[in-house]
Amino acid sequence: MSGAIAIFVKTPGLSPIKTRLAVSLGKQAAESFHLASASAVAEVVQAACKEEKIQGYFAVAEQAALSHDYWQDLPCVWQGEGGLGERMAHIYQTLLAQHDFVILVGADIPQMTVTNLSDAAACLSHSEQARLVFGPSDDGGFWSVGGNCSIPQAVWTDVIYSLEDTGAQFLNRIEQVGDVKILTSLRDVDELKDLVPLRKTLVELKQPMQAQQVLIHFLDTVLPVTVNK
Repeated sequence: MSGAIAIFVKTPGLSPIKTRLAVSLGKQAAESFHLASASAVAEVVQAACKEEKIQGYFAVAEQAALSHDYWQDLPCVWQGEGGLGERMAHIYQTLLAQHDFVILVGADIPQMTVTNLSDAAACLSHSEQARLVFGPSDDGGFWSVGGNCSIPQAVWTDVIYSLEDTGAQFLNRIEQVGDVKILTSLRDVDELKDLVPLRKTLVELKQPMQAQQVLIHFLDTVLPVTVNK
């Protein structure tokens, strides 16, 4: 079976990036974090693609940035118009037309591992029944969702995003679509307070990848200044 993993990204200079983080860290540093984090996620996705029959993609927010230098490590697809729900639905259905299953991930979970993605792919690599995967995040949202079946548009769009129960809302809806496997809960990055736990998790990885090591170094350059403020 053929699978797809799409990483949702935004392009500095074309879209606001990590606005809550930018309040404390500054716009330039927040953008630098986004790019370093996306690079780490992409490296993990590429490694997973070598182990599984999966194709990685960047799901780019801006149509004008599909050929941007930032996003050349993977094929790019445009997220489309609308809110987050509409854009996730668009990417999911577009890639499902080309692959047997699709996994969507955020760019702000750089501590994810090949094992996390391989577990999701193993679950979805069965066509005899509708299966889905759901990766909760510690703030009540989710860092990943995937499936091997069509998901009704309303499942994506009826959820109210950026709330403490967004993940629970979404999970309740996809449980009506098929069997759901819950993935490891991970902590995404929205604010300054999320960076210290992220660094700790990255350092504790048994074999951090090169881009994850680069991100650790980046955090070491900004955290001593910002944390003590």
